[in-house]
Amino acid sequence: MTKVRIGEYYARWCDKLTVFGGIPSSILLEESTSELDFISYVDDLFKAVAPGRRIIFGIADSTPPGAVFSRLVQLGERIAEECLLPIRAGGFRPVPLPEEKKENRAPAAAFQVPEEFVRVQQDVTAGDHIRIVKHIADLLETGADADDILNQAMLPSMEAIGERFKAGEVFIPEVLLSARAMNEATRLLEPHLSKGKRQVKGKILIGTVFGDLHDIGKNIVIIMLRGMGFEVEDAGINVPVKNFVNHVEDFRPDIVGLSALLTTTMPQMKKVIEALRENGLRQRVKVIVGGAPVNAKFAKDIGADGYAADAGEAANLAKRLMSD
Repeated sequence: MTKVRIGEYYARWCDKLTVFGGIPSSILLEESTSELDFISYVDDLFKAVAPGRRIIFGIADSTPPGAVFSRLVQLGERIAEECLLPIRAGGFRPVPLPEEKKENRAPAAAFQVPEEFVRVQQDVTAGDHIRIVKHIADLLETGADADDILNQAMLPSMEAIGERFKAGEVFIPEVLLSARAMNEATRLLEPHLSKGKRQVKGKILIGTVFGDLHDIGKNIVIIMLRGMGFEVEDAGINVPVKNFVNHVEDFRPDIVGLSALLTTTMPQMKKVIEALRENGLRQRVKVIVGGAPVNAKFAKDIGADGYAADAGEAANLAKRLMSD
C-alpha cells in the first residue's frame, strides 16, 4: 500500500470527507523522534491543514505510555490557537451541501415566540448556555412567568432544533449545545415553575436491551426527548427483560423505548414486548424501537408501535403516539 503524506491526502479529500488522524504516535517518543524533528513535523502538518475545516486531529492507534507530555501540551496549544476549537455556542457551521441537494430538502417549519422571549429563543438555537441563564434571570426579575418562558420559548425552540436535525440543517454537536443550554436554563427555572401548569408531554422509559452495552444513541435520544418536554427515565444499558417490566410497573410510562446496536441483541426487543403482554402491561404502554440494525419492518414484525431511525424521528414519533 502506498503511503501518502497527510497534507497531500487532505488536499485531495477535504472537500469530500472529514479526515481523522495526522499525528503518528512515534513523534511523541524521544527515542524515535528528536525535539527538532517533532517541531518540524508539527509545523509542516499545520501549514498543510490549518485552519482544518474538515480534519479531526488524532494519534494513530493510541497515545504510547512513553509519550513526552510537553509534546502533547504543544499539540494542544497549536490546535487551540490555529484550528476551529473549541466548538463555541453558535460557532459550529456544517459544510454546506451542494445546491442540488439543498433544493430537495424541505426547510424546517419556522415558529414565533412572544417578543420578550426572543433572546431566550436565540440562546437555545445557538446553544449558548451562558447567555440564556442571564437572559432568563433578567426576565424573572421583571416578573415574567417561569412557565411561560419554558412553554412558549424554550420548548418550542428545542422542538425546532429537532425539526432542523431531522431536515439535515443541523447536526449532533448543535443538538448537544442546545440541550446543554436547555439544561442550564431549566435548572434556573425549576424553583419558579408551577407543577400544575408545567406542560409535561408524557413519560418515557428508555433503555438498551440485555446483552448490549451501547448507549451513545440512546443518550442522544434522551437529551432530545427531555429538551422537548418529556419526562424520561433512563433504564441504562444491558437491561434484562424483567427489569424493563419492573421499571414499567414502578415508573408507569406512556412509552417504552428499546435500543439495540447489535443484530445478536435485537431478539431481546421481542422478548420485552412479550413480557409486557404476559404481565398485563402491554395495553398500558406504546413501544418504540431503534438502533443501527433495526428497521421499520422488524419493528412491525415484533409488534412494536413504531420505529425511529434517529433522535429527531424518535422525538416526533413520541409526540405522535402521545396525541393518538
